[in-house]
Amino acid sequence: MALSSLNQKRLREAAAIAAVLLTLAIIAFAIWLWRLSSQIDTRLAQGRFAPAVEFFAAPEAVRAGFTLPPNHLEDFFRRKRFAERGFRTEAYEPGDFVVLTGPQCKAILPPLTPEAPLETGTGASEAPETPETPATEDDGAPAIGKCVAFVNQKPLGSADGRGGEPLQIVVFREDGRTVLGTYANTPPTRSDQAVLEPEMFAQYHGDKPILREEVTLNTAPPECLWGVLAIEDAGFYQHGGVSLRAMARALWSAARTGGKRREGGSTLTQQTVKNFFLTEERTLRRKITEIFMAMLLETKLDKDKIFEIYINTIYMAQNGVFEVRGFASAARHYFGADLRDLNLPQCALLAGVLNGPGVYDPFTKPDKALTRRGKVLDDMAKHGFIAPAEAEAAKGQPLPERTVTGLTEPAPYFVQTARRRLHDKGIDESEGLRIYTTLNLRAQEAAFQAVRAGLNRLDASNAHIKKLKEKGKHLEAVLLAADPATGFVQALVGGRGFKRSPYNRAFDSKRQVGSVMKPFVYLAALEATDENGRFYTPLSLIKDEAFTHKYQGQSWSPRNYDGKFNGEVPMYYGLKESLNAATAWLGLKIGLDNIVDVAGRLGVTSKVESLPSLTLGAFELHPWEVLQSYGAIARMGELVPATFLIRVEDLAGEVLLEYEPSPEPAVAADAAASLVSMMQQTLDSGTARAARLLGFTHPAAGKTGTTNDKKDAWFAGFTPHHVAVVWVGYDDNTTHNLTGASGAVPIWTQYMKAFATTFPPEGFPLPPGAVRATISPETQSALGAPNSEKAPLTPMELVFRQGQEPGDAAGFDAPDATPTPNPFKPQGN
Repeated sequence: MALSSLNQKRLREAAAIAAVLLTLAIIAFAIWLWRLSSQIDTRLAQGRFAPAVEFFAAPEAVRAGFTLPPNHLEDFFRRKRFAERGFRTEAYEPGDFVVLTGPQCKAILPPLTPEAPLETGTGASEAPETPETPATEDDGAPAIGKCVAFVNQKPLGSADGRGGEPLQIVVFREDGRTVLGTYANTPPTRSDQAVLEPEMFAQYHGDKPILREEVTLNTAPPECLWGVLAIEDAGFYQHGGVSLRAMARALWSAARTGGKRREGGSTLTQQTVKNFFLTEERTLRRKITEIFMAMLLETKLDKDKIFEIYINTIYMAQNGVFEVRGFASAARHYFGADLRDLNLPQCALLAGVLNGPGVYDPFTKPDKALTRRGKVLDDMAKHGFIAPAEAEAAKGQPLPERTVTGLTEPAPYFVQTARRRLHDKGIDESEGLRIYTTLNLRAQEAAFQAVRAGLNRLDASNAHIKKLKEKGKHLEAVLLAADPATGFVQALVGGRGFKRSPYNRAFDSKRQVGSVMKPFVYLAALEATDENGRFYTPLSLIKDEAFTHKYQGQSWSPRNYDGKFNGEVPMYYGLKESLNAATAWLGLKIGLDNIVDVAGRLGVTSKVESLPSLTLGAFELHPWEVLQSYGAIARMGELVPATFLIRVEDLAGEVLLEYEPSPEPAVAADAAASLVSMMQQTLDSGTARAARLLGFTHPAAGKTGTTNDKKDAWFAGFTPHHVAVVWVGYDDNTTHNLTGASGAVPIWTQYMKAFATTFPPEGFPLPPGAVRATISPETQSALGAPNSEKAPLTPMELVFRQGQEPGDAAGFDAPDATPTPNPFKPQGN
């Protein structure tokens, strides 16, 4: 009896404890649900992603004389969703474009005559790319192949696309690539240029590189929505957020196959919760959380809103370092089209891809993509969304082909640098920004392809580099390019690949520049006079011979690359052949401080010591400093700081930053022009002549650079319209045995052939006070330039200050000239 009473007491205590524990569990569960509900409310209020920070390329200007890729304008307008119109006389609306035939174009343009051709502003070519005579009409006027007329979607201005909204017309020759001229307004009147509106190329949400467009459910084609429902959750509009039948089916499939086959048991609501509120981790706890959050979400939002969140947040592809999120961005990524314009097979492909973008990528795994698309179409027919005949017809349509609609890799090094500039200027990104940059999409793509192809070529063909790669060492490269007129950086590749190595070698690294420094030595000489009070000129004789210079208790004996010496040679020859001994002799003669001064005036900001070895570049610079200084030389002595930002706005349109180039004279234009003419010989017959052999024929100037230890290879070169710098080397300073000619010049040449040939092959401008003179082979030989069957001397053109050009019968003695103070050099130095 006592035992029974004791048992009853224990049972009552256990029941009480169980009741308390159950109550606590219910309370804990209720608190957990409340917290989940609050988390949902907070996240819905905040949004899944931080406000967008959007990066736009610079507005592309098109001028007479330009040569564009085939159908470049048409491709741009279609990519930007312009409406293609037919020929008509009434006004065009913003976002319209039309391609006109030659006769249609002539019908709307003012009459063209031989006396008033369209082409204006194109200078004489020193090296024409096409020797053929351009076609003309019977009356002698230039023959027109087509015109492309357009009205930008957004108003245009000087920098970012703001201002009026005129009709603009680009007139092409019969080849469809060469621009005859441009017109604007209605009726058309001649204009200096046509300008395309800025194009977005990258987007960040917080620190995440994400390409994403927000769309509403009613803007998506029904076929796209049906495809998602058919393959992912046909009962979406019937269940309450969770489908017990789907989960049971998924568990049975896993059990039956030993876990080898997975069948989705998540509803669209659960997938929305996973993408919008949770992470990708695969744990039981996260799955339970997902189930209850899905049921809670169904009490807060209607089905259409949940579906809308889903199609805007689902991961759809990877574009370089950028995630492609949502159907709208996926439509652009896969088809280069607006979501609203997709057809049934395209929508079915998107619905199939979303389950595994890497597995069903139509560009890399077309067979799997076709199979998956077929299943989506079959399921759409099975659930009554489309007829079986429609499904079969759609299966016969081809998959999309990969096309370069903007950038292969959306300029991550450029974006990184631009964001640093924003931070330096104290601009906050947290509320979203529109950043109008200096990037040119064609230049960036050309730079990316040139670096990738150049490094791959060296990896495959150079035995030393191939062996180092097998040991896990990867050769790297930098390519920086800019418009010398504005300082706008138009392309930046900071390494082999940002995803593998986000280290930005263009700005974060310093490397020995080697012979890239030598033009500063010769420019300092062109500003100076010799011991007889005569100005140095390109024909002044310098000593290329062995010598030893003693300083600070040390001895320094420069040697030429091939170990040979040439005796006395003219200055232009010492530069084009990159003679170490001659350059060092000249640098010591004119004074090391003068060289440091010239480098600083041209844009070198790093500290440079006045040591003898500086004449040969035995010091380190950032690649961007080389770009900036060579841009000043290309601009005939005017420094324009290299910049990445044109304009920055908040999402409400308020301007936070606006940049206007402000060139400053750094060196005398006639001295700079004389140096440029010497640097042209580097490509025409000097250390960079491989650029000509590889097919780049535009007038250009530049300088190779190779460090003595073969750890750094450079080439910096420019045309009147474009300047580019290439560096090649290893991050850990491993010796690569490359020269500037073998390592950097081929990359530079591929890039310049792809982009710099856009501009007409014009010669460098001749500033006031400068004159050109042709130097005969006999004169060159008399001055000490070697002549051989392998490298025969030919007539060449050099630039001199007026009054210093060759004048006597021998062809190279210059008259005496009275030195004048250099206005760009501090007096007393």
